[in-house]
Amino acid sequence: MTNGTTQLTRLRTRMLAAAYSNTDFWVQRTAFVTDQAVAALARRDSTAAEALAASLMRVEPLHDTQILGAAVEAGIDTSSWEERREKIRTYARDAYELSPKSDPATEAGRVWASLYDNYPQIAAALAAFLRELPPTWREDLFTTSPHSPAARRTASELPGPETAPYDPLDWEDCPACSEAQDQCRYHRGVFAGMEFQRDLITTALTDHAAIDQLQQRHTELEAKAAQSAASDASTPTT
Repeated sequence: MTNGTTQLTRLRTRMLAAAYSNTDFWVQRTAFVTDQAVAALARRDSTAAEALAASLMRVEPLHDTQILGAAVEAGIDTSSWEERREKIRTYARDAYELSPKSDPATEAGRVWASLYDNYPQIAAALAAFLRELPPTWREDLFTTSPHSPAARRTASELPGPETAPYDPLDWEDCPACSEAQDQCRYHRGVFAGMEFQRDLITTALTDHAAIDQLQQRHTELEAKAAQSAASDASTPTT
């Protein structure tokens, strides 16, 4: 306890501030879920919650034995975890080791391996397509002529595209997100839509001009519905 502030309060302050301020979906979600779990524990056992908060506030590296021990205690099957971790590490792009413009040969190998692993029929069709290219494919497709489309393209600062399939129902186990080491294109779009929806809801709840317009529109729709119902009721049936 520091200056009368409990470790639980310090932890919750940090978690909720991170959930509110951070733009990364996973950081937001993890911080908020952690806060809610600790808060639920505090309502049942404040002493245990304070001890847990103190342990979480200590910055220490996690070891496999700690994680696996907790999983065994909870009765969780971990038989597939090692394979999952190795696959994620295979796709990992460490920002401290790879420049934004990753090596084309490395990216090509990664894309091919992922395509072969997830879509073998497409990989076979692609291989057949590439074999049929004429001997002049490099000059035809990647010429440096100032008048060619290829010459006008600029090198992308983005990493190569993910080729693993996305999972629309499972954010945490999405193969495409694992490959990208970030949100995949599908989940990035979903998150952008959620952010847009949140902004609309926030505006509707806090902007007085928007509230007045919504109320006016609601009144108009109610009046129109009542008028339509009255018209239907007055129309004789045959």
